[in-house]
Amino acid sequence: MPRPTFSELTAEQQQYTETCRERLAQDIQAQGGSIGFDQYMQLVLHDHAVGYYHTQQPVFGKHGDFVTAPESSVHLAYCIAHACAGLIRDDAQRNILEVGAGRGQLALDMLRYLHAWGCAPRRYYIFEPSEMLRNAQKELLEEHMPESRSVVEWLPDLHMDLGSAIVIANEVLDALPAKCFIANSRQISERCVTLTDQGELDWLVQAPSYELDVALDYLTVMLDSPPAGEPYCSEINLQLGKTLASWSDCCEQCIMFLIDYGYPQSEYYHPQRNMGTLRSYFRHRVSEDLFACPGIQDITADVDFSALAQAAKRLQMGVLSFGSQRNFMLANRLLDWRPAGKTQAEQVAQIAQLKQLTLGSAVGERFQVMVLGKGIEYGPDRFTLRDMRARL
Repeated sequence: MPRPTFSELTAEQQQYTETCRERLAQDIQAQGGSIGFDQYMQLVLHDHAVGYYHTQQPVFGKHGDFVTAPESSVHLAYCIAHACAGLIRDDAQRNILEVGAGRGQLALDMLRYLHAWGCAPRRYYIFEPSEMLRNAQKELLEEHMPESRSVVEWLPDLHMDLGSAIVIANEVLDALPAKCFIANSRQISERCVTLTDQGELDWLVQAPSYELDVALDYLTVMLDSPPAGEPYCSEINLQLGKTLASWSDCCEQCIMFLIDYGYPQSEYYHPQRNMGTLRSYFRHRVSEDLFACPGIQDITADVDFSALAQAAKRLQMGVLSFGSQRNFMLANRLLDWRPAGKTQAEQVAQIAQLKQLTLGSAVGERFQVMVLGKGIEYGPDRFTLRDMRARL
C-alpha cells in the first residue's frame, strides 16, 4: 500500500495524526533521540489522547480499517456461545468477561444465543479501555437487545473478583506493543524509532535494551546466522505475561478463550519469515509502512502462541487445548448452525460465510484458539477437533 497522502484524509484525521506526530517527537527528543518500537506502538494505538483506539473515527467494519470475524458473520459467536453454554450448565453462577469487545457485535450475538438456549450468564462483563468503543457497544446493545441492560456491565478496571468466570479475548493480543529486533551474523540489535533531519519517523538500529537482550536469549538457538546480506527482522512481545496475569487475577477460577492470528514459536521464527509479522491497516489496505499515519492507522503483529503457553504455565494455568479456529468451531457445533436471514439473499450470504470458515485454506486456519484453565480441568476434545498442543 502506498503511503496515504493528506488528500485522502479528512481534516479531522489530518489534525489527529499531526497531534500524534508532535507527541512522538516530544517523547523521542525527551529520551535522547529514539524510543523502542513497543513505546511507539503503545502511544499510537493506546494513548487516550492520540491513540488509534481512542479516535472518534470508525475503526471496525466497512467504514473503518479492518473487519473482525464477529463483524462479518455470526458463526464465531455461535460457536463460542455453544462452548460457554456447556460451561454455564456446569456452574449456573458462572460469569463472562469479554476483554476488548470491539463494537460489541460478539457480545450481542453471544447473548442472543445464550438467552435463546436458556443459558444466560449471571453477568456479562466487558472491559474496554476506549471510551469511543464503550459508547459504540452500549448503543449497539441498547438498540438490538435492550433487555441485556440487566446482564451487561462495563468494568472501569480489572481490580475486582469476578469469582468463577469465562474470559474471552478475540483479536486483542495482536494489538499489544511489541519490541522489534534484527539479527545479522549472530549479532542481535534492537530496531527503535527515531526522527530524521527532516522530522520524519524512521527506524534506528542500536544495541538492544536489557529486557530485550534477556528475552532473546532463549531464541538464539532458533535464530541461526542468516545468509550474508539477508538480515532477519522480527518482533517479540514482552507484555504477554503481564496481560495474561491481569485477566487471570480477577478470577478465582476461569476458562479463557484466546482467539487470534499467529503461530507456534518454531513457525513464528521460521528462517523464511525474515521480515516478521508487523503490518498496518488503513481503509482495508494492508501495508508494512508503520509510520505513514500514526494515530489513525492500525498496527498489528501475530501472536507467538508458544510464548503465550509459557506465560500461562508461569501463572499456574493449564493449556487445555490449542488448534485452528476452524477446528474449534467444528467441535462446537458449527455444522448445526442454520441461517437466520430474513431473505433468501441474506441466507445465501450467511452460508457463503460459513464456507469461508470451514474451508481448510480460509480464515478458519489462519486464526488459532488457545483455551486456558485456572483451577478447572477439561479435556481438549471439548474445545477442538484436533488438539495441536504438541506444536507449541
